[in-house]
Amino acid sequence: MTSRSFPSRHKAQQEEEDAAALKLGPEFNNAGCLLISEVKYLLENRDKDAPDTVVYNKTLEYVKTFAKFNTTDSASAVREILRREPELTQFETAQIANLCPADAEEAKSIIPSLVKIEDDRLQALLDEIQAMRKFQT
Repeated sequence: MTSRSFPSRHKAQQEEEDAAALKLGPEFNNAGCLLISEVKYLLENRDKDAPDTVVYNKTLEYVKTFAKFNTTDSASAVREILRREPELTQFETAQIANLCPADAEEAKSIIPSLVKIEDDRLQALLDEIQAMRKFQT
């Protein structure tokens, strides 16, 4: 009796999806990406009937902990800074703004798809974002 190995659907899907290569799966092809700071603003400014559930409260706690920008103006300004780089995808933009890497080397190590951008161009964007974080109101 011989055993045949057939690739499972799960394995095929894993091969198709690879965040490092910006292969996020078909459901994300046209999806927009929010910054953690934007999610924080949306949750904090929700109507009075915000749900009092464990998931909602943990999500709110998470975004309060990890939001890098305190105001919608600073989050919008960061988006505008990153929009100037035409090679960035929405996913990469959100990752840079959410993680705030200090330099191009760090950015490329945590967001591998950024290798397509020259270090000096990427560093200039990161420097502007760091300045925005430092001087946000």
